[in-house]
Amino acid sequence: MSTHFSVSIHCLLLLAEGAPERMTSTLVASSINTNPVVVRRIMSRLKQAGLVDSSPGARGFRLSMSSSNINLKMIYEATKDDGPLFAIHSDSNHNCEVGKNIDALLDGLYTVAEQKIQAFFETVTLRDLEQALQQRVGQQSSSV
Repeated sequence: MSTHFSVSIHCLLLLAEGAPERMTSTLVASSINTNPVVVRRIMSRLKQAGLVDSSPGARGFRLSMSSSNINLKMIYEATKDDGPLFAIHSDSNHNCEVGKNIDALLDGLYTVAEQKIQAFFETVTLRDLEQALQQRVGQQSSSV
C-alpha cells in the first residue's frame, strides 16, 4: 500500500478543520511536508470520488459533504493503487513445494483480509478521526 491513503486522510482532516473555508494545495502541502502538485493529484482523486469540491475561479478545496458522511472505505477506494492491498512476490521457485503453492495459498488469505479491512474502514468516519485528533491535541496542550 502506498502512502496515498494516509496522505488523503491528512488532507481531508485539514479540510474538515478549516470548513467551510477552502484550502489551497500550497497550504495543505505545508502541513504534509510535500509539494503542492502531490496534493493536487490526491485531491483530484478525492474529487472524482465526490469527497472534495473545487471550482474554476475559486482557489482551493473543501469537503463536498459532512465529515460524518465520509468513511475510511470511501477514502481507501478513492486513493488505492491498482492491484491488491497485499502483494505477493512473483519470483518463486516452482521447483519448490512452497514456491509453487505460495501464490494460491496467500491469495485467498489476502483477499479475505482486505475484505475485513474494508468492512472495518466502513465503520470509521472522518468525523471520528476529527474527534480523536481534537482529543489528542487537547491532551497535548494540557500536559504542557
